[in-house]
Formats: sequence, C-alpha cells, structure tokens
Amino acid sequence: MKPSNEMDLKLILSGVGGQGVLFATRIFSESALALGCDILGSETHGMSQRGGSVISHLKIGVYASPLIRHGTADVLISFDEDEVYRTLAFVRRGGLCFVNSSRGDFWDAGVEAYLARNEITAHSFGADKIALELGSPRSSNLALIGYAVSVPQLPFGHDEIKATIERITPSRFRVVNLEAFEAGYRREQ
Repeated sequence: MKPSNEMDLKLILSGVGGQGVLFATRIFSESALALGCDILGSETHGMSQRGGSVISHLKIGVYASPLIRHGTADVLISFDEDEVYRTLAFVRRGGLCFVNSSRGDFWDAGVEAYLARNEITAHSFGADKIALELGSPRSSNLALIGYAVSVPQLPFGHDEIKATIERITPSRFRVVNLEAFEAGYRREQ
C-alpha cells in the first residue's frame, strides 16, 4: 500500500441498479478515508431501481471536481458486461479494467484492438458464479472487489478492504460479504 500522502487514483465503478455499485464505492471511499486520503466522488443513476445504469466516479487524492473525464480513469470496475462497454472510454492509456464476466472472450474484436492499442489491462472474472456458489447472488460485487484487490497494480491492500467491509456491512450480511470477498481474492488469475 502506498503511503496516504502519495495516493492518487481515479476510479470508475459501473453496473446496473441492484448490483451494489454504490456499496462498492463506499468500500473504496471508506478505505481511502481510513488511510488518511482525501476523496471526492459522484454517482449517476439512470433508472437504477429498475435495472438501469449506475456509474460512480471516485477520486482519491487532491482534486477540485468530482467527475472523471473520458480517458483519465486509472481503474474501471464493472459489475456488468454491457456496462463495461458504456464506461470503458473513461479508462486512460495504460489503465486497468475489471469486469464481472464468466467469459474471458466476451470482448468484441474491435474493443480488444482498442484495449491493446491503449495498453489497457482487462481482467474478466466470474464473480456471479462465486456468489451463487455461496448461496448469495447479491454478493458478486464483493467477489469482484476481492479479485481486483488481488491484482498488485490496484493500490489497495487486502487487509484495508477487508477491515472496511467488516466495519460498514450490516451484521446480517457481514459473514457472506466477507466470504465473497475472500473467495474472489483467492481465485487464480
């Protein structure tokens, strides 16, 4: 983990209503605050209660405005295959992308060329499968976060994120959320 005064991260989280995009944003926000970082963020909701798009912008570090411009995000975490296509343009050259997909080959050929041309490292991970194995389909967001944290380029450590999940999760969901996070973290990449 970088010292808090060196944290500089622009993170986009995307999905559809009901996938826990806002809870995931809170996990990263609270983790950054616990490390002494400044945060600034904003969300956009398009009929989220009916399965519409949800996009969360989170800036960790010293910034003046909450929105992330296209081509400047360091990391995109998308909980939905369709939403990753809508939000991929936010990722900067050399950035990271994590998407909830059981199929590593779901990318359109043109998008694969875009990823390669812009040196964006894209990780597909079947978080839904893990959540179903745990009997908690709504915890796929935690499985994807666990997987993302296992990638060394993401500037958050396992212990910081786990502590935040323990602290902010309502008691009735704490055990399954932690199980989903750990299952995602332990999966081979």
